[in-house]
Amino acid sequence: MTDSTTNTLTTGQQLRDGVPTFSEQVRRTGFVVMRREELAGLISDADLDELRGAWENLPVDTQVDGVGVYRERRYGRLRVEVDGDDVTFEVLPNAVFRQDSIPLWEGKDRVFEPIAEDVLLSDTMRALVSFNARMATAADGNTSWRTGVHLVRVVARADVEGLPTPEGRHRDGHSYVGMHLIRREGVTGGLSTVHPNDGGDIVRTTLVEPLDTMFVDDNMITHEVSPILPVGASGVRDMLIIDMNPMS
Repeated sequence: MTDSTTNTLTTGQQLRDGVPTFSEQVRRTGFVVMRREELAGLISDADLDELRGAWENLPVDTQVDGVGVYRERRYGRLRVEVDGDDVTFEVLPNAVFRQDSIPLWEGKDRVFEPIAEDVLLSDTMRALVSFNARMATAADGNTSWRTGVHLVRVVARADVEGLPTPEGRHRDGHSYVGMHLIRREGVTGGLSTVHPNDGGDIVRTTLVEPLDTMFVDDNMITHEVSPILPVGASGVRDMLIIDMNPMS
């Protein structure tokens, strides 16, 4: 992966619709849940199916050895600039991933295999990253984002449950995080619980359909996801996680 590729995507109506309403809820409550039908214009079913292929060659996440979870993962980094309806992308070099806000990972340099550049800069991925960038910009006004892209598969088997959040209840240590369900097959469970910092009502919901999404202000809430259990011999829960931090 290089650090010199810059692509521009002019966002269309499908990315503009809903952002003001969704981002206002984030400002008020710290999060918003968006169902597949609410994001139906974002990408086509065919494009989503093509993107899902990227989860079929993920290496094992060796960073979770010893915590009782089987997970596969890749990681990529982008500089994303929002200028009205234009969103510009620059691939950043692969780097270690730190989450010192989480006791389980505090002080650890976690290294993940990179996402192929053709996946990271595909039209479908750019549409999803653009949506998250515009949500973040609408929420706080910043227009320049250092963005982490995570392809994550959690596997549940008959002899072991899958743990989407082995950290338990946590905050991720970013400004904003978008969580998109890509695939959920052969599993039950995966209940997401959101705890507002201000003592507001705890919210529980399950991402079920591909493109069901949660977008959070990481400074306003903590969250966790319950284990997934296989319906048969095994099952998977595939997520696209997009973290947003100001470039400065």
